[in-house]
Formats: sequence, C-alpha cells, structure tokens
Amino acid sequence: MDKNLPDKIIGLDQVRINRGLEKICKCEKRKFMIDTKNRRVTCRSCGAVLDPYDALYELAYADEERNRQIEQFFEQKKQIANYKPWLVVIKKLEKQYRGRKMIPNCPRCSEPFYLEELVQWTGKPYADARIKKWREQAETD
Repeated sequence: MDKNLPDKIIGLDQVRINRGLEKICKCEKRKFMIDTKNRRVTCRSCGAVLDPYDALYELAYADEERNRQIEQFFEQKKQIANYKPWLVVIKKLEKQYRGRKMIPNCPRCSEPFYLEELVQWTGKPYADARIKKWREQAETD
C-alpha cells in the first residue's frame, strides 16, 4: 500500500441529504433585503434567509415580464397614435367597397355611384345645414 494514504478510510456518515424539505419562504411577492457584510439575502416579509441564486432568478424573471409588458404598452401606444377617428368612415367604406365588387348608393336618391365620381367636397357646417333642410322637406312631403 502507498505510504501517503492513511490506514483507515473515514466514512461520511455524518452527512445526510433530506430532499423532503420545502423552501422556508413561501411569500407570494417577495421583497429582498441584501446584507452586504454577511453576504446574505433575506425576505423582508418573513425574514427567511434565501438562496442568492433563487433571488437573482426571481428578479431576472420579473424583469423579463416587466420588459414584455412595456413592449406591449409601446405597441398599444403606436396603435393609438395611428388611430385616426376621422378616417373611421373611410376605412368602413373601403372594407365595403371590396375592390369595386360593391359600390355605394346615394343616401338621397338611392342610385348607385362609383367613388371615383366624387369630385367635390363641401364644408361640414354647410353640409349639415343642407342635410337638415333636406330632411325637413322630406318630412313635410
């Protein structure tokens, strides 16, 4: 036998693994307190000492979730910025037009017409007054 090896082999019977234990801290939304002198991470709610890896993982996961929400908010902001309420009627007409398969009818005489036939526009106050007058005449007739 080698002279450098001890004669007796020492077993590690003093060390046992208990895999049935649960985590000490079961708080829903943990808030961490970092002890820089002792290099420990504890839960501010229950005071349990936490594994630094678990705390770091939880913070990284929360950061990813926050970034995903921020991206979603920016996307909504873009949609709101691109929303033009004055074009809602035009967009609705565009959907109904279907590439000249359907054409609109005049609301007054009910005759169909092509959108290309629209060549003049009228100011809204003047048009509102004309429409009101037209409706009053239609009611009296």
